[in-house]
Amino acid sequence: SAASASLAPLGPRPLRGRRTLPTSRPRCRSGQVLFNTCVCASVYMLDATFSDLEPLPQDDGPVPVVRIAYPDGFEEVMSYFRRVVVTGECSQRTLQLSAEVIAHNAANYTAWQYRRRCLEAMHSGSSNAAREQAWREELAFCTARGRENLKNYQVWFHRRSCLARLGSGPKAELEFVAEILRDDSKNYHAWGHRQWVLSSYGGWEGEAAFVEGLLEEDARNNSAWNQRYFLLQHTADLSSLSVAEGEVDFAARYIAAAPGNPSPWNYLRGVVEPLGYSAVPRVRLLCEGLLAGDAASGAGRVAAMSLLVDVLDEGGDPAEQERARSLCDSLEDLDSLREAYWQWRRSRVGAQQPTSPYAQ
Repeated sequence: SAASASLAPLGPRPLRGRRTLPTSRPRCRSGQVLFNTCVCASVYMLDATFSDLEPLPQDDGPVPVVRIAYPDGFEEVMSYFRRVVVTGECSQRTLQLSAEVIAHNAANYTAWQYRRRCLEAMHSGSSNAAREQAWREELAFCTARGRENLKNYQVWFHRRSCLARLGSGPKAELEFVAEILRDDSKNYHAWGHRQWVLSSYGGWEGEAAFVEGLLEEDARNNSAWNQRYFLLQHTADLSSLSVAEGEVDFAARYIAAAPGNPSPWNYLRGVVEPLGYSAVPRVRLLCEGLLAGDAASGAGRVAAMSLLVDVLDEGGDPAEQERARSLCDSLEDLDSLREAYWQWRRSRVGAQQPTSPYAQ
């Protein structure tokens, strides 16, 4: 059968990537090697550790079209890993083998999944303390690998799995993510993980100050603006006029400092639009004030006029809708790259009724 054929002896294979093993490698308290610092496992080590197993090579078919030139050691490591996946062995040596696979390719989701499978099987009968210690050591392994692969889906998902089994509080993990964001404040994976930590374990009380600190450093950080909205979704009533007014005032501070920055304008729209612009008059006052003065020019003037078009259109007053059309005409020149859009937007003025629950 095909299954038995895949397990048949493979015969001799060329040894590649022979290397001298380092004299010491990082270990956890139990003695488990945390990660392979030489990156490429020595075939001597593999052959000695898995002498009872026949490696299972990659099947590229009888006539490979384009054979991939793998780096030294990769084929040997993967051939042994394929074999243990087939046999289903869960042991200390297969846990270390998965670390070797990850050292070659940290995006190998099968290797990360196999680590979780191994740990679950190896500690199914362990005491709570021993099981917790094993997952803490795994979290340390994940942290070490994660710092080298900060935009890797598999690393972050594995980290969630470790934390879920440990049931830790949010403080240490939020500090870890904050450290990552200090180096890359727009790391999508880190922000997603932070939202998961907050949703799962709490810690909301310090989030507003954290986000505002990032915005003070970079008011164009869309990720921080998004996080503030995420915070409001979970801690405030977004249907409340007082909340909306407070957020308009918050965004207005950043608009005043840099009128051409699209981030606070977009944030303002997101907060107010569901309620209706007529419900929050200070939005119109903000736009009119910027257009009346000299503060807004270029991108800032375009942003204020764009929002004012929506404000005027929403009210349904014919005179104000005519002014909205006039603004669209002006925007065709001011925002010439989107000339066709403003022509289309002009044609849509008055086409829709206000949807605000506060608009009568």
